[in-house]
Formats: sequence, C-alpha cells, structure tokens
Amino acid sequence: MNGVEPTAPAERRGRRSMVLWWGPRVMFVGGAVVLVVESSRGVPLWELRLALYVFGACSAVFIVRQLWVGHQQGPGGDAPRWLVRAAAFLTAAGVLVLVAHLAGFKGDALPLVGSVLLLLGLGWFVEAWRGAKPGQQRNALLWWGVALCALTAVTAIAAGLLLPKAKGGLFLSLLIALGLALLVVLPLGLNVLSEWGVRRLRQRNSAAGDDTGGGIVGYLGIAGIVLAVLTVAYLGYLDWVLAAVLVAVALVLVLAIVSNTHADIALILATLCLLAAAPPEHATPQALLPAGGQRVLVAIGDSYMSGEGASSYFEGTDDGGRNECRRSPSAYAVALATGDRRFDRLLFLACSGARTYNVIAKADARFLQAQEGRPGHRTEVQGDEPGTQIDQLTSQASSFRPALVIVALGGNDAGFAILGEACIAPGDCEDKEAAFTSNLPKVRGALTATFRSLRKALPADVPIVAVPYPQPLAPAGRCTGVALTKTERDFIHRFVEQVDKTVSDAATEANAGIEYLAEMKDSLKDHQLQLCQGRKSKAGINFVDIASVNGFASQRFSPAKWIHNSLHPNERGHEAMRDTFTTWLNNHPGLLEHRAPTPQGQATSQAVPAPEPECSMTRNAGNPHCQDRIRAWELEQTRGRWPWLLLALLALAVLWVASIAAFSLLPGRKPPHRDPASRARAR
Repeated sequence: MNGVEPTAPAERRGRRSMVLWWGPRVMFVGGAVVLVVESSRGVPLWELRLALYVFGACSAVFIVRQLWVGHQQGPGGDAPRWLVRAAAFLTAAGVLVLVAHLAGFKGDALPLVGSVLLLLGLGWFVEAWRGAKPGQQRNALLWWGVALCALTAVTAIAAGLLLPKAKGGLFLSLLIALGLALLVVLPLGLNVLSEWGVRRLRQRNSAAGDDTGGGIVGYLGIAGIVLAVLTVAYLGYLDWVLAAVLVAVALVLVLAIVSNTHADIALILATLCLLAAAPPEHATPQALLPAGGQRVLVAIGDSYMSGEGASSYFEGTDDGGRNECRRSPSAYAVALATGDRRFDRLLFLACSGARTYNVIAKADARFLQAQEGRPGHRTEVQGDEPGTQIDQLTSQASSFRPALVIVALGGNDAGFAILGEACIAPGDCEDKEAAFTSNLPKVRGALTATFRSLRKALPADVPIVAVPYPQPLAPAGRCTGVALTKTERDFIHRFVEQVDKTVSDAATEANAGIEYLAEMKDSLKDHQLQLCQGRKSKAGINFVDIASVNGFASQRFSPAKWIHNSLHPNERGHEAMRDTFTTWLNNHPGLLEHRAPTPQGQATSQAVPAPEPECSMTRNAGNPHCQDRIRAWELEQTRGRWPWLLLALLALAVLWVASIAAFSLLPGRKPPHRDPASRARAR
C-alpha cells in the first residue's frame, strides 16, 4: 500500500503540469488561427473585432502563464525538446506555404498564413533557446545576439547607401533584404541579448543579496519605463497623436521582446490583421441607382468629390486592385441628391485618383492628338469602370435629364498625392516647389480640354459648376498635432491657391459657360474645421489616417493601401462642403432654371503651348517622373538626418536596457518538480 499511494498525487501533478504547459499554448495558437482565418476572409469589421477579442483573451492567458511560471519548462522539465519539435514543424510549414505562393499556387490567403506560421515557429525557437538551462548557454546568447544585431546594422547601412541609385530587381531585392533584417533578424538578436542581460542581472542581484540593494538597477529600469509612459501621455495631451503612437508602440514592443512571453508575436499579428480591416460597405441607395430622373445631379471628378477620407464606402467601390473609386455615402454630392428637393437622383461618376485623362471623352482625346500632331492627350479607364467619366455620362444621356453637373478635378494632375508624401517625409518639401508649380500650365491645358469635352457631352442649357479644393490648413503660427513645419504649411497653402486658380483659369479659358464656385475654397475655414484651427481630432480633414481596402488579402495586407484616407476631407468636412454648396446654390436661384444655350468651345487645347516642366506627373511622358525624383530626394533627406536617427536609436536602446533591468526583478526559472519516487530513483 505504501508503494502505491504516492503515485496518485504524482499523476495528478503530472496531468496538471501537462494542462498548464499545453493548455494556454493551444489557446494561443487557436486564437491566432481564428484571427488569421477571419482576416483572410475579409469579414465585416465587427466580426474581425470579435476575432481580435478572442485572440486577445487567449493571448492574455498564455502571457500570464509565461510570466507566472518564469522561463519555460514543459512536463518533466524538458521544454526545449518539445518546443524545438513544434518550432521546426511550424517554421517548415510556413516556409512551404510561402514557397508555394512564390511558385504561383493560387490562394489569396497564402502569404498571410505562411507569414504567421513562420512567425510562430521562429518565436518558439527563441523560447526554446531562452528557456534552456543557464549552464547550457554560457556566453552563446551574447555572441549570437551581437552577431544578429550586427548583421541587421550592416544590411541597413548597405540598403541606405544603395537604395537611392538602385532600380528594378536590385531595388526590390534591397527592400526585401532590409525588411527581413528589421522584421526577422533584429527581433531574434534582441530576444537572445535580452535573455543574456536578464540572467546576468539576476546573478548579480542574487550575489549582492537583498540587504545590499542588489535590485537597484531593476528599480531604475522601472523608473525608466514609467518615464516612457508619461512621455506618451504628454504627447497625447499636446495632440501629437502620431508621435505618441510611435513611442507607445516602441515601448510595448520592447517590453514584449524582453518578456519572452510571445507578446511581441501577438502584437504584430493583431496589428497586421487590424490594419488590414477594410472599411464597411453600404448598399447603393435608390437615389444612386440607374433610373430615369428629371432633376439629376451629376458628380464628376476625383477623391474630393467621391468622398475618400470617410469611414465607409459604397459596395464595390473600395476593392483593392479592381475598383478603388471609394464613393462614400457621406460625400457632399450624395447628401445633396438625397436631402435637397431640387434633385431627385445622383449620377455618381467621381472616382478617387481621377486625372483629366480618366475623365475626358476618348473621341475628344483622339481629336486633340490628331490636331496637335503629338501624343499629348490620352485616355485611361480606372479599374473596372466601364469607361472614362464623360464616356459613361454620354452612354446614359438618353435615360435622364441632368439638372446640374459639378466637377472637382486637377489635384491629381497637379501632384497632390506626391506633395503629401514629400511634406510628411523628412526634409522641407518647399525645396521641391518648382517641381510642382512648373507643371501647372500643363494642368491648365488638360483641364481646359476636359471642360470643353464635358460641355460637348451635355445639352447646351445644362449648367456646369467647377468646384475648387478647400484650403486644408489654417495659416497659424503654431500648429499642434500636425507634423509639418511652418514653412511647409505655408507652401501647401500657397500651392492649393495656385491649383484653385488653375481650375478657375481653365474654366474661363474653356469658353463653355462653366461657373466657378469660389466660396468652396473657404468651406473648411468658415466652419472652423481646418487643420491648425483647433484640435486635430475635431478637424474636417484627416492628416494621417490608417485604413485598408476591401478585396483580396494581397491588397488588404499591402502597406501601400493603408494611408489612402490621409489628407482628405472626412464626414465633418463633407458636411461643411455641402453647406457651402447649398448656400451658394440658394444665392444663384436661376442656375437650375431653363437657360439659353451657352457658347460651346471646340475640344481643342490652348493656343499657346505650355512650357515643359522640370519633371512629369505622367508616367508615359518623355521627361522623368516627379515621384521618382521626390522619392530620391526623400531618401537623401533621411540619410542627412542620421544624427537624429542615432538619437532615436539611443533612446530605444536605453528603453530596452531599462526593460531588461525591470524584468530582472521577476523570479527566474523554477527548478523542475520531481515526485518522491523520481527523487529516490535519482539517489
């Protein structure tokens, strides 16, 4: 009897150890699977958030278990053996999935699934490495960590030197190498160095003893972490949201890496899936469906007319790689058609990213090319749209009666997107002012031809209103929360004025009876919604806004698709623009009445040829593309700010050391529990 009874408690402890070892781990992997599946499917935002909550709960259980037990041991104290097997399986599976994707196997979710499997596998390899007995590692952790971090530094320096001059395959290869170094090699190096540092500090504290203040370094580390948290709070108070988010992300990631709890993997995975969450879509309302109408409002133009910058879009207009017109229910044209009794329907043709060659009728562009004897005019259909915007208007002309046509166009021809990128990047974007202003005569000529083409496509008595772009920035001396210098803000203000004047001049030059709604320039200003007029969170225009797209995962998980809402009016902005337009329309009551035919200009360009700009905003033009020059300039500006980069790296290094010191106060790895029978066998 004495030989049997002790085995029951040992079996219970063994089962409990097995449950504690595998239970939280299986929950973590299961939550990750649920999140990845939901993200790959492109589910509605509420469903993705539910998956995030499930993953967060599973991750929290696993992280708490890791912190509670200390550096890991599995059943019987042999964690590395089990971890290495699982890590090898996950890593091999991830590599195979990614290779299958590169080999051309179909499957939209393959890149995401392969990346997650690889991420989990590498994380478990690191856990096994860090969880081994101290005597088995000695200084191997130090040398491996230094070698991996040095490899990252060499790769980053080489990429920084070669990227400005690299093109084609070399440019892509350098970007891939830099991404692998920063996202894979550097985290591995920091992980093993963190383990080495935590162990050394624990040994020091143990040798010094509690009575001699051996843990003072750890308490200094906690003070450093508290200081970082206070910095985040202060930046948020100043409305420097982007800076606060960057500091907070750095703090959380450093703590996660040092903790050896897989919290860094959980954060990266959750962030990736959340960033790829597409905005919700709405069914097209009756007022926008193709049907007859006697008082139809026609909206033509680019993103400032389509409503990009909002939190939701109409179904089928935010599909990455197919249709990215991003027509929003909150666009002021939709509000006019559904809430103003002067209109009974909206023909919504405006499309994000539209340029004059996406709007002008194809026949008119061919006529201009033949007349001028050079390929100065072309047409291009956006995504899966059935034609250029004017060609779409012409194809539906017999089914409705246009009451008013409003058009907002020219910003993309002028390079608004490139300008925003240049001003947000390091350096003073005013230095490249000539690249933008020298292109404006070309923009005026293209707008003039497009306005004439639009006039030609409509009955002579249908009014056309050219709508300028609202000023996004107030001319304030100090602007909280907007990462632009006073010089850059003045340049943007000045350039928007020049673009609006270009639109006005083109409307006059077209000689097509086109009205110009000058009041729209101050619509955000009049409603106190400009950036720099108050808190950024209350503005009517986004500064930097993160939102993905609908459609395939290869599109939704592309960082290039995440910032399209930036520097665009949001719902508040479009409401202000609607109010401005309604007031202007009330002050022009005769505009919608039957009018006498207005003169129609021929679809020809301006008489005086525009001078060649220093770079082109069109890819197929003869001279270099402005975006290439601007990006080369951005890289030069970034490299020229290496002292600030070193300062930021030093701050991150201090935060990392503080985190190591703080975690050294936690208990180290517990010795494996062995039942009396095993102790007897050991003796």
